[in-house]
Amino acid sequence: MGISEVARREARRRSPRAILLSLAIFAAALAGCGKSQPQEQARRYHLVGKIVEVQQDQNTLIIDSQAIPGFMDAMTMPYPVRRSSDMAGLGAGDEITADVVVDNEGAYLEHIVVTKKGTGAAPKTEFHEPQPGEKVPDFTLIDQDGKRIHLHAFRGDVLLVTFIYTRCPFPDYCPLVSRNFARIYAATRKDPALGRKVRLLTVSFDPQHDTPAVLRRYGESFRNTAGAIPFDRWKFAVAPEKELPDVAKFFGLTYNEENGKIIHSMSTTVISPDGTVYKWYEDNTWQPEELVADATQALGQDSPGESTSHAHAASKSSDSPGN
Repeated sequence: MGISEVARREARRRSPRAILLSLAIFAAALAGCGKSQPQEQARRYHLVGKIVEVQQDQNTLIIDSQAIPGFMDAMTMPYPVRRSSDMAGLGAGDEITADVVVDNEGAYLEHIVVTKKGTGAAPKTEFHEPQPGEKVPDFTLIDQDGKRIHLHAFRGDVLLVTFIYTRCPFPDYCPLVSRNFARIYAATRKDPALGRKVRLLTVSFDPQHDTPAVLRRYGESFRNTAGAIPFDRWKFAVAPEKELPDVAKFFGLTYNEENGKIIHSMSTTVISPDGTVYKWYEDNTWQPEELVADATQALGQDSPGESTSHAHAASKSSDSPGN
C-alpha cells in the first residue's frame, strides 16, 4: 500500500477535512460570542506536528499534530496551504512547526518551518473499510427499550445503519445525519413496499451517557420530521462498552473522547437483506434520496424466496439486558 493511500485512510480514520473547518468555525464563534463583527480578524494558533502526506495538487498537508492549545486536540487531518511556494521541499515524515490561521473562510497554514527532515516513510495504521458483499457480523446492541437486539434479526430487510452520539455539538454532523434518517423514515413510510422492507438503526458510541432512556428521548425528538413516533422501523441503540471497539472497527468508525467531547469520523452503511454490505458512506454528504435509492436497488437484487420475516426474527432475538 502506497503512502498516498495510507495517508488518506489515516486522515479519514481520525477526522475528515470538514471537521477541521467546523471546529475552526466553532472556535471562532465561541471566541466572538456576543460581538458583531462582519469581518472577523484572523486568529493564529501554533502547530507542532509531523507531515503524513504532501498533496501538491490540492495544496494540502496531512499532518499528525500535537494538541493545539485553544483550538483542538491532537489528531491527524488535512490542512490547506494557500501559497504553493510554502509546500516546496516538504515531504512525508518531516517534523514541522506552523501557524494555523483561522478567518471567515476557514483555516489554513502559514509560516511552515521544518525542524527535522523525515525519511518519507508512511506511518503504519489499521483501518477497515466495509466492502460491498462483505458479511456483517451479528453484533449485539442495546436499544431504546433496554432490550438486546442482534443485527442478524434484520435479515430479510434492508438495514440502514449510522453512528452518532446524542451530545454531539456540531449541527452538521450527528444532528444532520439523524434528521436525514428521519426524512428517510418519512419517505419510506409513505411507500408501503419500502415501509415493510426498510429498517433504520442509529447506533451511539457513547455508552456512558447514551442510556436507553436517553436514546428514547432522542428518538422521540424526531417525531415531527419522521411523521410518527419512529420506533416501529427505526431503532436507536448503543454498543456495549466491551463490543464497541469491534463494532466501530468493522463499520470504519473512529472516535476519541477529549474534555467531554468526542471527535469522530462518520459512517453510514446500507446492508442488504442477506446481511452483507451493499454500500458504505464515509462522510455526511449523502442525501436521504440516495439511501432510499440504494435500499430500493438492494431489495431488487434480493430473491423473494430468500426473504424472511423481520418481525419473526426480531421476536426471537430480542430480550432484556439481564437475560
